[in-house]
Amino acid sequence: MPRTLLALLVAAAMAATAHANHESADTILNQFRVMAPRLHVLQPAATLRPLPASQDETAKKQISADVQALMRESFSVVVIDKGTLIAEAYGNGARADLPVNSYSMAKSLTALAVGEALCAGKLKSLDDLASSYVPALDGTAYGAASLRNLLRYTSGAKDPGGDGYAGIHNGRDFYAVAQHQISLLDLARKHGDNSRFKQGEKFIYNGLDSETLSLVLRTATGMSLPKWFEATVWQKAGAEHPAGWFLDRDGNGIAEILMFATTRDFARVGVYVLERLTGSSPDACMNTFIKEAAQPLVAKGYWDAAPQFGLGLHVGADGNTWFFGHSSQRVGINAKTGRVVATNGWRDSRSVDGLARRLISP
Repeated sequence: MPRTLLALLVAAAMAATAHANHESADTILNQFRVMAPRLHVLQPAATLRPLPASQDETAKKQISADVQALMRESFSVVVIDKGTLIAEAYGNGARADLPVNSYSMAKSLTALAVGEALCAGKLKSLDDLASSYVPALDGTAYGAASLRNLLRYTSGAKDPGGDGYAGIHNGRDFYAVAQHQISLLDLARKHGDNSRFKQGEKFIYNGLDSETLSLVLRTATGMSLPKWFEATVWQKAGAEHPAGWFLDRDGNGIAEILMFATTRDFARVGVYVLERLTGSSPDACMNTFIKEAAQPLVAKGYWDAAPQFGLGLHVGADGNTWFFGHSSQRVGINAKTGRVVATNGWRDSRSVDGLARRLISP
């Protein structure tokens, strides 16, 4: 792993965790020294997507107060309007070149990777069962689920977290995966019981739906989720900086969390989605996939800011498309106005969501 990326990740973790939990820098540094070798490093894209500064001083002035308010409890915010940068701010230890955690935004990144695999012919159909790609999942609710229902978080599997809302299912077992004590396959097989709901019937925020997609992608593409994402979405987004994505002990990408990138590059992924939502991308297949992914296909039953879910993308009450992650990690895409907002912080709050929604809807 390049020392430069390790240094960036350590600095990002120190900024985030120290601010939120008041842990010592030495403790955080030691944690990342242990975890860093378990990352796949995504290199900058071969062709950088430029983010030219906007010359629209009126637009900048209109959002300046909201940007300043957001930064009181955030690390960063980037606002892109019709391809130009109209706001960018960092604070509380963050910088433009520091990767930050995506938390559950990684679930949406995984969905984009699935779309690219479908359009590349690596996946035959979203109606295929996961077990047709990963036979070891046969006999589990995850294996019996279609790729479409895994994307929708309606696999029908029992929620290991027990409440339907905890994206990181069983905390102890997830920690064991992160420590390379067990694999994602072990986790899916251990918690592969059916719930009282049939697949397709009810949204349950169970991160193992995404983890199952990671296993499917490994078989279908011959690459881990992070490598496939890097070869497709990351390149097309025109990422500027290295990023890191955690792996399990078998080399599978942890699909529901633990993807680190700069806020600028998360915003670039938002622009990648915007191009496909508006049909301005020449990739007709991904245009179709993203448009379906951004439709309100199932009600989540929580999170007023984004009460609906599509194929791995959240659909806001404002009709906009969102990636959502714990601690106010957000990417919002407004297809009508061409605006993208990316934020990163250390806690969830209604004020952050309110400000982000105002920034995306001029």
